[in-house]
Amino acid sequence: NDVFLVHSNGIAQWLKLALARDEDDPTLPGNGIAAAMQFLLPSRFLWQVYRTVLGEDAVPEQSPFDKDRMTWRLMRLIPELVTQLGYEPLARFLSGGQEARRRYQLAERVADLFDQYQVYRADWLESWADGQDVLHVRGSEERAVPAEQLWQPALWRALIADIEGSGANTSRAEVHTRFLEAAAKLDGDSR
Repeated sequence: NDVFLVHSNGIAQWLKLALARDEDDPTLPGNGIAAAMQFLLPSRFLWQVYRTVLGEDAVPEQSPFDKDRMTWRLMRLIPELVTQLGYEPLARFLSGGQEARRRYQLAERVADLFDQYQVYRADWLESWADGQDVLHVRGSEERAVPAEQLWQPALWRALIADIEGSGANTSRAEVHTRFLEAAAKLDGDSR
């Protein structure tokens, strides 16, 4: 199968349809069929690469930090956390009607945010897990997390604690570090 990396499921669907457009219509380029193609989000693709390099026994089939899993875990955690100091922005979002719907929307958005951080800002998550509320910027420069965003590192630590409590702690950042070490050895062996 040919693998296409896409940034959303909507783009994946659009691309499938665009590639399968009817070839009888000269105004719409396409092959008339789209087969033997796999459309993956970057995070899922990277997880497959990790399993390939590190071994399927060393990396679970699905990360406990996968976006869908995080969404439901956050749905469960958020109600008890929003009453604590530092989570005021989340409490404000949840105030008003349709609390369950708002909680799901919030959990989904935060899971998406953390999923992106795992791919693009693993260094932030690693620092947050170590109790440092900092953002890594250029090079080795660090900045404090803005006060209105301090709920993010706190929520990340709560999420880690909950996952560790379930006995399934395999963060993408930790697996990525092991992957880089293994990949460096592979590169050294190929010379």
